[in-house]
Amino acid sequence: MISELDSFGWESMGHAYGPAGDVPGWLTGMASADPGVRDQAFSHFYSAAHHQGDVYPCTAASLPFLFEISDSPAAPDRGSVIELLLSIGRESLDMDPEGVYFTPDGTESRAHVDALAVIRGRAEAFVRWVKDIDPLVRRPAIEGLGLFPGDTARAVEVLRGLLPGSGTVERLLVVRTVATVALRDGCGRTRCGCWLAECAGR
Repeated sequence: MISELDSFGWESMGHAYGPAGDVPGWLTGMASADPGVRDQAFSHFYSAAHHQGDVYPCTAASLPFLFEISDSPAAPDRGSVIELLLSIGRESLDMDPEGVYFTPDGTESRAHVDALAVIRGRAEAFVRWVKDIDPLVRRPAIEGLGLFPGDTARAVEVLRGLLPGSGTVERLLVVRTVATVALRDGCGRTRCGCWLAECAGR
């Protein structure tokens, strides 16, 4: 999909500082082998396409490419890309799902709804990533599994299965994420609560 970057109408979209024609270069830069190029790409994207947490149409349009980078074993900094996915997703969750927002040029936007649709439609990726050999990939993926579960019951089972053999940091992340699921999903609250109480009693 990265090869299709130029086929998107980026110039017709905008970010905090104008037309989004520079977004493809930042997305490509995030997968660069050069740490300096990657740092600059992330910095520019956060500054313009995700400015102060804003979610623009170009932000939502970037998501399939961010998922592709995160899925590529050859990408050198997948954990940071998943962190960016989480940031976009968290901000979208916090916005009014029925609300209409406006881009800097005054265009009406529901990009937050589009962003959540993309992330939720690819929730299975988080299941793969929580089992990755790289802890910097696993840790943000654990949080993502709690925020955007495609199937809540399955997400909780996957999370619970991670607990044995995990280190302290990841064990804490698993427990916190199951609590997040309980708060966000009333249907799974009792199941999650019982398991958390069981963990506390161990």
